[in-house]
Amino acid sequence: MNQWIILHSSEGRILAMNLPESQWEGKTIGDLFNGTEAILGQSGTAALRCKPEFVSMTSSEPDVVAKWKRIRDQYWLELTTSSDSGAYPENFPKDLFSNDLPFRQVFETNQAIKWILDPETGGIVYANEAASLFYGYSREELMSMKITDINILSQEVVYEAVHSAAIESRHYSLFKHRLKNGEIREMEIYTGPIRLNGKILVFSILYDVTDRVEAVKKLEESEKKYRSIVENASDAIVITDRGARLLEVNRRFEELLDYSKEELLSFKLEDVLDTNSWRETSEIMPNLIVGRPVTLQRKLKSKSGTLIDCEINAVLLDSDKAMGIVRDVTERNRITEELEKSLAEKEVMLQEIHHRVKNNLQVIASLLGLQYENYEDPTIRSALLESESRVKSMALVHSESYRSDNFTEVDLKNYFYSLSFNLIRTYEASQRIMLDLEILPSKVTVEKAIPLGLILNELLTNSVKYGFPGERKGKIRIRLESDERGYLLKYEDDGLSYDRDFLERSGSIGLQLIDILTRQLRAKSDFKTGEGIKFTLRIPE
Repeated sequence: MNQWIILHSSEGRILAMNLPESQWEGKTIGDLFNGTEAILGQSGTAALRCKPEFVSMTSSEPDVVAKWKRIRDQYWLELTTSSDSGAYPENFPKDLFSNDLPFRQVFETNQAIKWILDPETGGIVYANEAASLFYGYSREELMSMKITDINILSQEVVYEAVHSAAIESRHYSLFKHRLKNGEIREMEIYTGPIRLNGKILVFSILYDVTDRVEAVKKLEESEKKYRSIVENASDAIVITDRGARLLEVNRRFEELLDYSKEELLSFKLEDVLDTNSWRETSEIMPNLIVGRPVTLQRKLKSKSGTLIDCEINAVLLDSDKAMGIVRDVTERNRITEELEKSLAEKEVMLQEIHHRVKNNLQVIASLLGLQYENYEDPTIRSALLESESRVKSMALVHSESYRSDNFTEVDLKNYFYSLSFNLIRTYEASQRIMLDLEILPSKVTVEKAIPLGLILNELLTNSVKYGFPGERKGKIRIRLESDERGYLLKYEDDGLSYDRDFLERSGSIGLQLIDILTRQLRAKSDFKTGEGIKFTLRIPE
């Protein structure tokens, strides 16, 4: 008779066949035969109609007789059509399979490691070529050995497993086997009893799963390490499902809310959030579901009902789970609130200081103005007017700071504009002297703004007094730029030219004041005369 043997899974997927693997790989018995659905998963005999693909593969007749044998969750399918003799492989104990040719054929043709054991002695009755290649022993050597020569466990444990397989109480084992070269491999073994020539033996299919076992071991170690990190983290950690049910919590989360782990795992997230916090949290859930990490502050309820201020960093773990890292920020919020309160008080106090300083300077400027009115001597009047403008320039700094959100800084653009136009008006020169300002918006400290303002005040005063005397008209250009080295102040006018000697002879302290303030700012200045004056001041950052 022509005979074929197929080893297939309970779902019908072909695992082995006594034909070249390229012909049956990836196929199911449903691909080769009609009517298999009704008998799939059963044992017994049935007539099958071959599909054209099987007929083409085997040159078989369309109708075959099929005999099923179940071994755990796998099935031997024997197919019979017409006669065929077939020879036994070399060194095969011919009397063993004399009445079961199909079984012998699949035993030899499939590449899986297989052997047959005697449950009474533990001896290896027969091993296929794949077993010989894997273990490194010849077939003759294997068939002279006992399973205990290969399995590294005790004889009692090994024999118990073999006997259990013989009576069908055990079909799967995971053992360590020693190869001929001494290497130890993890072997996954599927076993079942077979009757050959009236004798019950144990048939085994073996798979080397060493790599898989090592991978699982590493995965378990990684998971153990991860669990240890999570469990002992200083922050509370909670894992929820898509329905916001608590799936896992660490020890710190239990301590934070004063619940046991068992209690917490019966809760939903809304059970540990106050009403407002839960409503706000549910509104941002869509962001979390699409994979956006979320940071939020919420109030959690402890077992006693106490509300705890918490910062929660939530992230999606996978499509069904999210993790939240929860930190108690009650103390941080308290300190922040106290600092904000203290800062507000200091801002009020600083605002009051600037206001008072500004008022005091304005009083001084007013006194100088009164003195100015009481003198007829032009030299004295000039000195008083210059002093008044200097005091006003300092008062203006505090006025700008007073109106600013930041009391420690001054906006130079507003300050320079106000200072320049106020001084021109003080000298009643706004109709004949045009101001052209390009000031970069920038903020500097009060300590830096005051000397800069005084320098600009002196430059403007000198231009009005000496560059544009009488009714002379002209233009003053002021530029403030910045680069990586700091600020650059450029000042020039198109009035009469005068040099340093002239200023010193005039008795003005303006030039001396500019030099002193330049050193105070650690700046560098350059004073040029010609058609008017040109002054530059490089101020470091």
